[in-house]
Amino acid sequence: MSHHALARFHTLGFLLGSSILAGLPGSLAAQEAASPQDGQTAASGAVVLDPLLITARDGSGGGQGDSIYRTPDAVSSTDAAEIQTRSGGNPQGALRMMPGVFTRQQSSQPGIEVNIRGLSGYGRVNAMIDGVPQTFRNIAGHEASGGSMLYVQPELLAGVDVARGAVAGAAGSGTLAGAANFRTLDIDDVVSEGQKQGVLTRLKFGDNGYHRSGMVAMGQRFDGLWGGMGEANYVVGTAYTVQGDYKGGHDYEIPGGQTGRASGNSPKGSLAKVEISPNAAHRFSIGWRDYDNTFRNSSYTWNVRNNTWTAGYAYDPGSRWINLDIEAYYNDSKLDYLNTTGSYAGRRTEDRTTGLNVTNRASVDWMGHPLDLQYGVSWSRNDFQTHYARGGNSPGKLDKASLFGEAALDLGRFGLNGGLRYDHWKIDGYRAPYAAGVGDCPAGGAACGDDWVTRDGGKLLPKIGLTFKAREDLELYASYAHTFRPPTTHEAFFSLVPFGNGTGSGVANNLDLRPETSRTVEIGANFVRDGLFLPGDKARLKVGAFHSDIRNYIVNDFVYVPGRGTTAMWVNRSGTTGMDGIEIEGGYDLGFAYLNLAFTASNTDDQPHGDGAGSGNGEGSVLPDTVATLDIGTRLMDRRLSLGAQVRYVGEGKEAIGDYSGSGITSQWTTTDAYTLVDLYGSYAVTDRVEAFLSVENVEDKKYGYAGSGYGGYAAQTGRGRTFIVGMTARF
Repeated sequence: MSHHALARFHTLGFLLGSSILAGLPGSLAAQEAASPQDGQTAASGAVVLDPLLITARDGSGGGQGDSIYRTPDAVSSTDAAEIQTRSGGNPQGALRMMPGVFTRQQSSQPGIEVNIRGLSGYGRVNAMIDGVPQTFRNIAGHEASGGSMLYVQPELLAGVDVARGAVAGAAGSGTLAGAANFRTLDIDDVVSEGQKQGVLTRLKFGDNGYHRSGMVAMGQRFDGLWGGMGEANYVVGTAYTVQGDYKGGHDYEIPGGQTGRASGNSPKGSLAKVEISPNAAHRFSIGWRDYDNTFRNSSYTWNVRNNTWTAGYAYDPGSRWINLDIEAYYNDSKLDYLNTTGSYAGRRTEDRTTGLNVTNRASVDWMGHPLDLQYGVSWSRNDFQTHYARGGNSPGKLDKASLFGEAALDLGRFGLNGGLRYDHWKIDGYRAPYAAGVGDCPAGGAACGDDWVTRDGGKLLPKIGLTFKAREDLELYASYAHTFRPPTTHEAFFSLVPFGNGTGSGVANNLDLRPETSRTVEIGANFVRDGLFLPGDKARLKVGAFHSDIRNYIVNDFVYVPGRGTTAMWVNRSGTTGMDGIEIEGGYDLGFAYLNLAFTASNTDDQPHGDGAGSGNGEGSVLPDTVATLDIGTRLMDRRLSLGAQVRYVGEGKEAIGDYSGSGITSQWTTTDAYTLVDLYGSYAVTDRVEAFLSVENVEDKKYGYAGSGYGGYAAQTGRGRTFIVGMTARF
């Protein structure tokens, strides 16, 4: 373990001790037992269900509710109200205010690339829409990361849940660093409790390029069907946003043109969901979400269309042994370059993902102790095809299959939880032709390649954890887990970057790429107490630390190939990459006033970067060394009026930058400066059904560059200048 890791773990010990001391004065009021959220926690608090289903909304100040503070794992959550008020409707802003989470935010790219603990791209993080993995990718320009991006209409979001580290269930298949689930509107978000039907609508206007957005959704519940036992419901919705080019701080005109940093885009989206329950034991569901947006990036005009289909069946006969969920999904992402000129004009790609998850949950007794079980299988296939002008995007299929099981045993104050999964993968891709006498192709014979090639493998991945209820209001937890992610077809079948409709050269393929693996140790604590200092107050705190050792890290390097010389190729780096950090979030709520805090101190810059990083063949994904958000607010006029201010601090970071000064291209790290931003927000309940809200981003109108956006975007100082947004949400 590195000196950095030891120092952080010593600091965590101090913080945990402080948490205990904070609860010592006065008598401890009896706490209401944590009720399981859809079966998420056992009596001991040990997690056995997928932690990406965090839906409770009670608790202090923030939108995450109490659930994350009763979960002995590194999880965070936000809801639509938080995204709209504190982040101006931008989910990237909300993600950057979670501990250990960041994004690759660029002015000209509405796609979201989630970064967890300094890792992103190529499946290292599983970003999902309603549980469906999003794997869109496009190598475009010298600042392309090539990582997976998620496209969702922000106005249709109900919230975002994040799990850091090893992830239980199907969501953890072939995932190295964690998962993020973007939840879209459901029946409970549109129709109020106790009502049969409802309409939810929102309208927003702004300045500095934010022109307008609107959303309307409606839903209805039916009961007493099929002899009185059946129920059904549906929800439909549509949304649009119109944004022009915004300015940076101090009226700075962000350059467009060939740099492709113009920020204008107008995403449209729709959804439809239906649930049918013939009786209490059976539930069928089907859903559809779509996204359509046109914007300019990397000197080309992109049109991105994303369609997500889901179908599910749940069987719960009331048995302690059976609680079955079957989920099937299909996602189709299409990209078209609308330009008529340029080396890649007319590019057309399609990314299709198909999957099936089967999970059963059981709650039984073992030697007089409650035992919760979750086990199942999952399979997914990502089929990426380039119909025209592929450039650096390699076609192929990646199959991932998992057999998984988790268990949580309640031993009173102690809890044991563990899991074991076997993940299998297979890639099937096209190896472009390459000449005889080059690479491994024998001299004097025919050319090699021009065929489809498969590679596969598998790995057994254990996890073990321990929880301890030190006090009624304080729970400690620790875990050790293995994770991995297989190489993608883009990496293994990389064929250089041919112009036009060329297929490149198979000499740059690396069919011997090994999966990246990680071993992670985590410790943490949850503190939940009402009446800490005053009657009726609420105190919530979650503190954690992690250390990960990553092997076989994959980068794009320039390597010597016989018969050709130096060639760009994705390779495994030898040695171990160490990453560690401390993550804190919490809140204190007095009713008339509240305070929320999120803090991350991390050391993730040990990660290697290849010679191609910063030049179009990958990017670095280092977290800034410190990221913190402090949110303070008050509630007035019988809590109808809420006013708040938040301070966002982003510390020094690192970006990969291509160096063209020598005889060849190399890459190096360059340091990015820290910055601090102040935002204001407020909301007013006009009636019980209508709420008006206001947000002011970057009140001081600072000129800055987004950390983690790539060096070019950072250096161009594309951070958004002061922006006012006003809106109204109504329920009928």
